Amino acid sequence: MALCNIVGDLCYLGFAFAAKGWVSPPKLSGAAFAMLAHMVLLAYGDDQARHIACESGVISRIILRMRAFAQRALRSMPEKAQSLARAKPVGVPFAMLCMNGVGLLTDAVFARGSSLASTSQMMLGLCIVAGCGSYALADFVREQKTANMFLKLAPTLLVGAYLSNAGLALATHNGFLILALAVFFLSNVTGFYTKIDKDPVVIAEN
Repeated sequence: MALCNIVGDLCYLGFAFAAKGWVSPPKLSGAAFAMLAHMVLLAYGDDQARHIACESGVISRIILRMRAFAQRALRSMPEKAQSLARAKPVGVPFAMLCMNGVGLLTDAVFARGSSLASTSQMMLGLCIVAGCGSYALADFVREQKTANMFLKLAPTLLVGAYLSNAGLALATHNGFLILALAVFFLSNVTGFYTKIDKDPVVIAEN
């Protein structure tokens, strides 16, 4: 899921540079936030890294090497930011990933394009914000039941992003968006099997 999301968001970075003229600043800013979010997720997602380290194969080795690179790159972050990222290694990066949706939505509002392209891009931005926001909330809430609810809701919302991406690819014939369809399909299927374990709530006895 992590690798698919990285490849998919790299496609959005390419889509930002595919804008008419030169580059779309809102889409570029959102895609840059997404890349930073993936670095945070790789660097501080210790529980996820432990599962990956137990696996064999090329993919696990690639992700672990990317994790080592992300850890080196983020050493200059302020200590408070690092502490927050360590405490919420899923919530913080997925909250940052919402900015990719904000960038797409902002660009669609101000850009002049076909009605299908603009509508699809606005829906894509909204669904990314809602889906990634649900993943973020799943990490920030305390109760396992509530976290599970957000974890089931998130990939459902991101199905809307997938359909909007398909509409945008159809309207623009953009190769980056077509590639994104394939990788986000795999990511979204994996998302239905994601779980964030919560520490049990301790009730003090009188």
